[in-house]
Amino acid sequence: MSGWAQSSGPSSEPAPSGPVRYLVVWPLRLVAFAVVLPLRLLYELVRLVGRCLRTLLWDWFFHPVLTALWRFVIVPIGRAITWGWRRLLVPALRALWTALRTVLWDWLIAGSARLLWLYVVIPAAKVLIVLFDLLVVRPAHWLRRPLHWFGRMVLLPVLRAVATVIRVVAHVVAAVVRAVARTAAWTVRGFGFLLHLLLVRPAVWFWRTVATPTGRAFVRTLRVVVVRPLSWCWRTVLVPAGQAVGFAWRLLVVTPLSWGWRTVVRPIGRAVGATMFVLVVMPTRWADRTVWRPIRDALLPRNGPARRG
Repeated sequence: MSGWAQSSGPSSEPAPSGPVRYLVVWPLRLVAFAVVLPLRLLYELVRLVGRCLRTLLWDWFFHPVLTALWRFVIVPIGRAITWGWRRLLVPALRALWTALRTVLWDWLIAGSARLLWLYVVIPAAKVLIVLFDLLVVRPAHWLRRPLHWFGRMVLLPVLRAVATVIRVVAHVVAAVVRAVARTAAWTVRGFGFLLHLLLVRPAVWFWRTVATPTGRAFVRTLRVVVVRPLSWCWRTVLVPAGQAVGFAWRLLVVTPLSWGWRTVVRPIGRAVGATMFVLVVMPTRWADRTVWRPIRDALLPRNGPARRG
């Protein structure tokens, strides 16, 4: 175990005494007494004053006052408001609504509508019925025969003539529409024939006789000129060259480095580690056990006045 691990456990060595105690320990105790103790006392005083203020202001004054105000003022006022709303205001609003509905709807609107229906609408309807009978029904009954003669002798021939004219016009319009439709159909057919003759057939001929042979020739040329040489170069040049480079890399780099690591670097590292352990670690442990630990125990004694008290 190292010196630090050994120093972490309980020590059975006696507390330092003599010049070290009087030159180091007592000055540090005087500094602690003159600086740390007043700050600690000031902190405790501030803490005590804070507790007193909290007890006096909150526990004895504000909390009881607020509690009493809530219990004896706010809660009774809220209960009184709730009771007044439920017992007084809601019944008053209901009574007012009932009165307004009775007065406005039942008496004014419904009564006025009933009176208007009985004394205005019904008499007006009766007057209109009588006027319709006098002005329309009876004159039509009186003029039935003259109207029948007029319809049979005048109106019916006129309507037949108008129907004949409409029929002739319809036939003419239908003939014109059929002619226009046939002309449009022949025009569309001619345009389609010309399009097929001037565009489709040349395009098909060009695809069959020019584009397809040219594409096949281009693919064959590309295969002969590019693909096969590249494939041959990959199989016969690049792959063997890569294998040769890998073999040379393993032979000239990896194997010498591995041999150097096993036979030179690792032994040198072990020798350096052993030398460092002998020249650095062991003197450091010795200095820790013989020099640093007594000084530390003298500065921080384990059996000080506080523990003895």
